[in-house]
Amino acid sequence: MTTIGFAQDALSHWHQAMATATGGKIFTTHGCSWAWQPARARLVLLFPAHAQEAGLRPGLAEGTRLGARRVEAWVNSGAPSTALEAAGFSDAAQISWHAGELVGPREPWDGRVRLGTEIPEAKGADAKELQVANLWRDPAAAGLSAGHPALRRIEQATARTLEGELVGRAFAQQALGGQLAIHGLAVAPSHRRAGIGSSLLNGLARGMANPLGLDDQSRIELIAAASPSSAQFFEANGMRLLGRGRHLVLR
Repeated sequence: MTTIGFAQDALSHWHQAMATATGGKIFTTHGCSWAWQPARARLVLLFPAHAQEAGLRPGLAEGTRLGARRVEAWVNSGAPSTALEAAGFSDAAQISWHAGELVGPREPWDGRVRLGTEIPEAKGADAKELQVANLWRDPAAAGLSAGHPALRRIEQATARTLEGELVGRAFAQQALGGQLAIHGLAVAPSHRRAGIGSSLLNGLARGMANPLGLDDQSRIELIAAASPSSAQFFEANGMRLLGRGRHLVLR
């Protein structure tokens, strides 16, 4: 059974993989686990059980040394946050954890969904972050110990119209329980509510869990951290609300 703790672990593994794939690093300071993602000059604090000044101070100092322009913290809703608030963190949009078996799209989208990292349109940080989908293919180059959860399989899917226009993308990482953790799902504003997001979920699920398409009745469980604007979408695709968490930003 998928729990909030399990979902938190899945998100931590994703941020660790993104840090490693983009030339950053993961490190700890007195009970605080951090992921430095240089492609966006972002430092992320990952679910401290009880953040204290002794862990926050050296972590933030390292972020300053590295040139962080944005510092975030993901926190369990039940974890104390007094030290975080004293350090200058405040709540961004509340997140909700969703999990459940994927249901097929109600109406097929008239376009193409493909797995892969060949996106000629990708520039800057977007292009660098595509490397996260190749991390598991070359674990020796990652600098992490064998079996590290950040090295679990990651795939990226793109959605294009029949004319070839890129209109959506999403990542999925294989979680430790066999679920697929969804990250970075985005659809172009002018193409939303057309079934593209659902097609991306189904394309990732088929490609990762059943690439030959031999059994269309495969049961595939997904996990996602939803923003207020995306919660309804995930629920429409078969995912239930697990609970809520906190996403904080250093102001």
